[in-house]
Amino acid sequence: MKEAERFLILSNIDRLWKEHLQALKFVQQAVGLRGYAQRDPLIEYKLEGYNLFLEMMAQIRRNVIYSIYQFQPVLVKQDQDKTENQKSGKRNTRTRANTNRDPVGTVEPSTSASS
Repeated sequence: MKEAERFLILSNIDRLWKEHLQALKFVQQAVGLRGYAQRDPLIEYKLEGYNLFLEMMAQIRRNVIYSIYQFQPVLVKQDQDKTENQKSGKRNTRTRANTNRDPVGTVEPSTSASS
């Protein structure tokens, strides 16, 4: 579970940090226009950047909490099945049963369609 939490946290931070950096590029371009309104562009950039950073931190908290609550761990039984099969000398037939089926696009002919 700790590995899953670490993965969820790091992936959210990474994605939102990249979005934050892109937003800062746009702010940098937009702040240049505020110089025409007799405002100091550096102060405007700092304020906008700080507000964006606070929004990013709130999004990280919100997304991580949501993704942890939505996370449903799945136990992998392949290792257990392999060890049980090796002990009993049987082959695992469940993993090979559905290898040739293509559930998408397969249509079985119906008997009522023929006239």
